[in-house]
Amino acid sequence: MKRSRKQHMRCGVALACALMTAVPSIPVQASEVNNLENKTSNLKNQLDGLNQDLVAISDKISATQKKIDQSDNEVYRLEASLKISYNNEEKQYENMKTRIKYMYENGSSTMLTLLLKADSMADFLNKADFIENVTEYDRNMLENMVKVRKGIEEQEKDLKKQQQELSDLKSQMDSEEQQLKNKADATSTDLNDFNKKLKAARAEQARQEELKKKQTQQTKTAKKSTSKKSSTKKHNKKPSSNNSGNTGGNTTGGSGVRHGNYIIPSGGLTPQKGRITYNGHTETYYSQRVLPGGGLGIPGRHIASDGTIRDSGNYIVLASDDYPKGTVVQTSLGPGKVYDTGSGRGNIDLYTDW
Repeated sequence: MKRSRKQHMRCGVALACALMTAVPSIPVQASEVNNLENKTSNLKNQLDGLNQDLVAISDKISATQKKIDQSDNEVYRLEASLKISYNNEEKQYENMKTRIKYMYENGSSTMLTLLLKADSMADFLNKADFIENVTEYDRNMLENMVKVRKGIEEQEKDLKKQQQELSDLKSQMDSEEQQLKNKADATSTDLNDFNKKLKAARAEQARQEELKKKQTQQTKTAKKSTSKKSSTKKHNKKPSSNNSGNTGGNTTGGSGVRHGNYIIPSGGLTPQKGRITYNGHTETYYSQRVLPGGGLGIPGRHIASDGTIRDSGNYIVLASDDYPKGTVVQTSLGPGKVYDTGSGRGNIDLYTDW
């Protein structure tokens, strides 16, 4: 018998217990993951909508700025025209003043001389019309120039008003754009936070599912092992009458507990009491039905009437880490001899057929 197989069995049982206790008491629910997925999806949709609104308002701002630039150019043109109009008006006014001054300083004699020099009546009338037309021309030119100037001033006034309206509109849209950017930044931050939470929730859910699979597999393995052990007990051959007759006096007398074909003395180790304290140490047992132990080299090996495995001296075969091999130790079922190790400090294993 190799003790490593027995130790591996104990480790397997401990691992199964550890897996069953490793599953969190409050697992991540699928509804929690779904809720995070819905929130993440909604935030993505909101962010997409905000980005579309930002593109739209950015286009409007560009179009408004283009109109403002065109209006600025038009204002510059009107200002240049107005300056020219002012200059022409001033020049016309100066010319008119010069002619009026000339007529005033030379008096009517000059006009009369001009008229008297006429060669004929027709020439006289033409000269008279000329004098009148010059005066009327000056007056009309000045009036037209004033009208043109006023018209340019009105256009400039209207255009500047339009400029102010466009500027106010652009300022409003700039403010809306900034608000959209702030909202988009906040939404993006929330989306990143929910993405992290969703990633963590999915990872935890996957971990729990993996633990459940391991637990289920371990449970199936344990059930198969139990079923196999039960089947082995049912089909195991009964011990021969020769072997069962070689018993010590302490295992045959008095009342006992029946276990299959064996009668186990009361007050000691039994299959139902798989671990007891006796004589300053704990006692457990290992069954040859699980661990055959063919390599122990037990002389006169046989099965006693209480189901223990004994040697030719009728000593129960023991395993102990506290006593050297060959040491006789008193157990709850009678004296035994150490043939093996691997039972753990403070514990003695009894070799049985239970």
